[in-house]
Amino acid sequence: MRYLPLILLCVTSLAQAGIYKTYDKNGNVIFSDAPSSDSQEVEDKPVATIPALPRAIIDKKTQSIANNKSATEPTSYKVTAANIKANDTFRKTDPALIATIQLEPQLWKDHHLMVLLDGKQIGQDNFSPKIDPAILERGQHRLEINVLSKNKKSVATEVIDFFIQQPSAIKKK
Repeated sequence: MRYLPLILLCVTSLAQAGIYKTYDKNGNVIFSDAPSSDSQEVEDKPVATIPALPRAIIDKKTQSIANNKSATEPTSYKVTAANIKANDTFRKTDPALIATIQLEPQLWKDHHLMVLLDGKQIGQDNFSPKIDPAILERGQHRLEINVLSKNKKSVATEVIDFFIQQPSAIKKK
């Protein structure tokens, strides 16, 4: 046990060894802890640190709605979907798009969001449903966004009709 501080002192001095960079005959970079005649010492850059937010701000942001006496259950919502609008037309070859759903006010704790595409549920409580034109048939499609209360009654609904075009396989010469 008497030699433990001496061993720890030697180990920590090894941890402070420098890092050296050299190049081999093929131009590859080689890093080493031992300097050579043509090596360059690599300097450590300072680590970026970001100060934490004050505790009061964190508590305010994480305060649950249940504890907030001024908050009341909303009776209606304004529902909007970004990246997709009514009567938009997409080609079957277009990349998949994310229909970002925004609600005003925020979704109440007992309410749920249901997203339907052509009457089939594609997500619950999903604010970013993915719509891939490649897997949809050509023609008209309907995206329906429903906000449901805890007893499954509709509080708000947004319906967006859009179209998928498919290039023709017939080529004129």
